Order: sequence, then C-alpha cells, then structure tokens
Amino acid sequence: MNPDERTAQNVRLFDTLSPYYDRMGFLPLTALHLARRVDARPGEALLDVMCGTGTLALAVADAVGTGGRVMGADLSPGMLAVARDKAAGQPQLSFVEADATALPFEDAEFDGVACASGLFFVPDMAAALREWGRVLRPGGRIMFSSFGKGMMGDLPGRWRAALGGVGFHPGFPPLGRLPSPDAAAELLREAGFEGVTAEIQNLPYLLPTPQDRWNDIQAGMEGVPLASLLPEVRRQLQTDHLAELEILFAGQPLTVPIPVLLAAGVWLG
Repeated sequence: MNPDERTAQNVRLFDTLSPYYDRMGFLPLTALHLARRVDARPGEALLDVMCGTGTLALAVADAVGTGGRVMGADLSPGMLAVARDKAAGQPQLSFVEADATALPFEDAEFDGVACASGLFFVPDMAAALREWGRVLRPGGRIMFSSFGKGMMGDLPGRWRAALGGVGFHPGFPPLGRLPSPDAAAELLREAGFEGVTAEIQNLPYLLPTPQDRWNDIQAGMEGVPLASLLPEVRRQLQTDHLAELEILFAGQPLTVPIPVLLAAGVWLG
C-alpha cells in the first residue's frame, strides 16, 4: 500500500470511529496530559495538528484567551465535525481539514504546535515534522505524544488472542514506529529542532468494571474487527471476553499503565 492509499484508509477509519472516539477514556487522559505540558499562554497562536475530536485544542483554548487563537487540523471530516460541535461558542477555536504534511498556513504563523497520539499514523513522519517547523515562528515550540511499550498491561494481548480464536488477526495502531524516546528525539533533531527532550511518563488508567474495558474496545481501533464478524459470532465473542475479564477484575476496579511518550523541541528557524 502506497502512502496516499494508507492515508485515505486512515481517513475512512477515523470517520467511522468519530461518533464513539471520545468514549475511550485513555485518549482524553493522554491528550489532557499533553495539553498541560504545552504551557499555552495568553495571546498565543497554537496549532493542534491531527486534532481528532479536538480534546487538546479545547483544553488550551482558555489559556490563550480571546486575544489568542487555537487552530485544529485533521484530515477526517467526521472527527472535525465532532470537534466543531464541542467548540461551539468559543471564538478563539477553529478547525480545518488539512494534511499533516501539507498544512494550509503561512510560514511562521504559530507560537506552538502540538500533536496528541497522531504522528505514528503519518506515512512520512519526518516530512510532517518539517512541515510543523515551517509554520512555527522562530523560538516556537513543538510537543507530541505517543505510547510506550506495555500499554494497558496484558489487556491488548488478551483481546488479540480472543480475536485470533475466531480467526481474525487484525493490525493495531503502528506504535512501533516511535519505539522509544531516543527514536522520537532523533526524528525531531533530524527535522531541525533544537533543545530536544523526550521521555516516558506512566499514567495510571482506572477501569472500574470489565464493561468499561469493553466500551474502550468497541469505541476504538481494537473494536474495528467486530463489524466484520457475523452477529452471532460477535455476541459470543463479547460474552466470552467479558467472562475472562470478570475473572481478571475479580470484582474490583483494575488500574493499568498508560506509558505516554512525550517529545518536545524548539524551532529556531
């Protein structure tokens, strides 16, 4: 599959997921964690690239105030529709359909660029980072997030095994494209950023019940294979997996790790 086909496939996927995307509790958790690190300031112009449903953009909008602006950019019309609904009544917030590697903005237009859990979907990550640098003013800052190894403990592995039991072996998000802080830092340096930092921070993610885990599966990429299964197979898979989770939870909430990779740099122009 060539890069254009992969991008088009991703757009179709996220359009399909957009009505349910915010139900995945760990995604708002990590986007808000990144937003706090962005250090938004009054009057600034910030870009949330690959903004999805706009969680990060909304989180920094109050900080920039009515004298600033926050722009969200994404290729998925479905995701942008959700973001615009959530941002109604906030004039400093706007959203545009745009490719992360070909942004419709002037050079040096923004004080900061942020991307929550999106860069690893871009076929050419280096080209995306160079483009994000182009729209930054000298001294402008960039920050993006990804996920480290061990995300959610053994829950994803259990779900993959369950899908394998019904003959389905799907691909999951290409997190391995940013395998470590060192790899993320090197990408930023190669794209021309200075003062680069990258680290893993482990966030605790509380799942009160097995049903909450199932809700995460249904709302995100893990649940995409469900649409391809016969209804009776899908129902039985749900029943069996929830039964397995009941044993794991043992009647108690379950806390699993979300290792968030945070990478940052400064554009000197």
